[in-house]
Amino acid sequence: MTRAALIALMVAGGALLAACGEKPQTATAAQKKSDAVAWQGAPGDPFVAQGWKPGDKDSWQRQIHERNQYQNEYNRAP
Repeated sequence: MTRAALIALMVAGGALLAACGEKPQTATAAQKKSDAVAWQGAPGDPFVAQGWKPGDKDSWQRQIHERNQYQNEYNRAP
């Protein structure tokens, strides 16, 4: 076998083996449920905003409004 044929065979074999290493990309149960309403939240989540109560739609809307006001350039400009 010639050297070029051996290199081509090794490259082809490497490409075939690389294709076998892909992991399946399926959704897991650990991901967020997309069918829940936004104000239900995640109980026990350490990253929730202060003053927001999971399940309370009014407090959720107040928190969203307050967060949006911090991003409003007209309110931030001196």
